[in-house]
Amino acid sequence: MTTGSPQFSNFPQGFANGLQVRGMPLLQMQPGQVFWVNNSVALNPGQRGASDGNRGTFQAPFATLQGALNSNGSATAPSGAGVVDGRGDIIFVGAGHRETISSATALALNQAGVAIIGLGSGNLRPTFTLDTANTSNIPLRAAGMALQNIIFQANFAAIASVFTAISASATGSTIAGTTLTMGTVTGTVFPGAGVSGTGVTPGTIILAQLSGTTGGTGTYQVNISQTVTSTTITTTTPDFSVDNCEFRDLSSVLNFVALFTGNTTANSCDGLSFTRNKVAGLGTTAATTNVKILSATDRMQLNGNFVNLAILNNTAILLAAAANVLTNLEIGNNTLNRPNTSATGGLMMSTTAVTDTGHIHDNYVWSLTATPLLTPTGTGLAFSQNFVNNTGAADKSGLLLPANA
Repeated sequence: MTTGSPQFSNFPQGFANGLQVRGMPLLQMQPGQVFWVNNSVALNPGQRGASDGNRGTFQAPFATLQGALNSNGSATAPSGAGVVDGRGDIIFVGAGHRETISSATALALNQAGVAIIGLGSGNLRPTFTLDTANTSNIPLRAAGMALQNIIFQANFAAIASVFTAISASATGSTIAGTTLTMGTVTGTVFPGAGVSGTGVTPGTIILAQLSGTTGGTGTYQVNISQTVTSTTITTTTPDFSVDNCEFRDLSSVLNFVALFTGNTTANSCDGLSFTRNKVAGLGTTAATTNVKILSATDRMQLNGNFVNLAILNNTAILLAAAANVLTNLEIGNNTLNRPNTSATGGLMMSTTAVTDTGHIHDNYVWSLTATPLLTPTGTGLAFSQNFVNNTGAADKSGLLLPANA
């Protein structure tokens, strides 16, 4: 009988047809380092109790997700030994791990290109509970972050949003080589954020602050060498992915109002991906729409989600975009329930834009609306094979929607 450290299997040639472990597809091909977070009391033989002073190994995991994200250069790890912006690191969060988020500063997604993967199934998946204030949320500060297989719970009334995208701008900014000099800053600049502006190379991210006021005017290291003359630089959080997660209201008055809320910086949330998630919306005190976009956005995907909302408030179920133009949008294979009696603003998506591009297809929507529309007319989007049950009856099948179908 072996009592030492567990032995891991190595498959250097990968899996040509993909891989599932206990029904969970492993999609990540991250090139960086692997770190572990697990404060569960169910320990493996020889495993040390969780602490943010640990090294983040399987046998000595971090206690909190923020501890893992902030581990680079900590007292217990030399520079480069912890999670590093832009390297493509993975953080595995163990089965049974639980955290409570009671403010807007308790947890920030602040490391570019990091995939956070929850382990376990059912109620043993990692669980993050938002409570204490309706402003409790998880700020998104970095580009290319991904979350998978995690439960998020609302334990306060009308929590405004689970995730909020952060952006800043700076006039009179320049880039020389890999040094970005920020001019007059509005907002807070965070390492890990994407960078956009006239002449800026796409894919540029901030790796570290080198000098100046923290989060403000000063110099920063970026990942791509380039030359940019004086321009307005904005920080962005593109390519955020939330996949196979579950969002739960704990009662009719302990509820989420939104799951993701963007910001007003154009294209700062490009590449947003919200896929294969389950949303159990019990709230009856506030209008609920899963994704709220506050600026022009490209390449957004909202696919394969199951959303069941309780409140009759005649708002869009999945997406609210106002007048912001969406390009290369895909909304497909969603199953959506809400007892709307009006679809003036669209059952699935509300918008006033008329130059959107993209495709809405293969969605199934249940409502009480006599004359349903998935979106307002005149959006510019293409529609195929969308079905709506507008009778409100549990035993009736949906019909192909003739208008914007």
